[in-house]
Amino acid sequence: MNKQKSAKKPSLLKAFAQPSAWTMFFLGLASGLPFLLPAGTLSYWLHDSGLDIKNITMIASAGLAYSLKFLWSPLVDRLHLPLLKRFGQRRSWLLLAQSGVMAGLLLMSWIGTDHLGLFIGCTLLVAFAGATIDIAVDAYRIEIAPTEAQGALIATYSLGYRVGLIVAGAMALALSDLVSWSRVYQTMAAIMAIPVIAVLLAREPTTSRIRTDGWRQSMYEGVVAPFVDFFVRYRMSIGLLLLLFVLIFKISDQALVGGLMGPFYRAQGFEKTEIAAITKIYGIWVGMVGTFLGGVAVAWIGIRRSLLIGIVIGAVSNLLY
Repeated sequence: MNKQKSAKKPSLLKAFAQPSAWTMFFLGLASGLPFLLPAGTLSYWLHDSGLDIKNITMIASAGLAYSLKFLWSPLVDRLHLPLLKRFGQRRSWLLLAQSGVMAGLLLMSWIGTDHLGLFIGCTLLVAFAGATIDIAVDAYRIEIAPTEAQGALIATYSLGYRVGLIVAGAMALALSDLVSWSRVYQTMAAIMAIPVIAVLLAREPTTSRIRTDGWRQSMYEGVVAPFVDFFVRYRMSIGLLLLLFVLIFKISDQALVGGLMGPFYRAQGFEKTEIAAITKIYGIWVGMVGTFLGGVAVAWIGIRRSLLIGIVIGAVSNLLY
């Protein structure tokens, strides 16, 4: 019986050694790299170009595309791309979205902030394509490996994602002290070619997908049905309270991210290399430690008390500024 149990136990080494795990590392890089470039990192470029805070925060709000990606996720899940059909459903969307990020970054570097209207359009393209990468990566990960291997895939994806954040944050800011911002964004576009090569070498999931009849049913099942199920399960009053809680839970720190913090740090006299070292390198790992401590707190004192403590600490920490 012990032999049977050990035979069913998944091998940790085998899970991490599978090619899909390392594919997910590069897909994590593809997801993390564009996340800061149309928002946080962009605010430093806009500040150096002499734009005021109002315009900086407005342009850097392009990152909101990541919050709205559920609106076109059914399209990514179900629509076939004729010209890229030979790569399969998941890889074709990954290649299209990654190409969109590269094109948007290059166009931003060539157009510059002197032609602000076109520049904003390219920024929106990068944000939209980056959010689409997230959708396609999640679908690819779920379909490429069985449930028992998903832990390894999530781990390697998270590692790649963190590397992408460091490259688009710390590396980009440090480079901007040495070369122009146009060169920085061209470098980011070149780095984006690495996950493109990984997608070309990866295999397409061989899974059978349930197809819906028509676009209307696809949108209903992908967008409307989850909200209907949510309110049926929790009732309208409790459901609205839960949504309100989710909306305001992180408002204290969301007010200090995006386009606002870059100009604030620069106004305090900090060099971009200093900002990169503290916020983009140490800050990422401190966040990971906080995630671990949050898990410990939930196990120790429960989720309600942990949430209350997190809300209070998050809000009070803003006073340190």
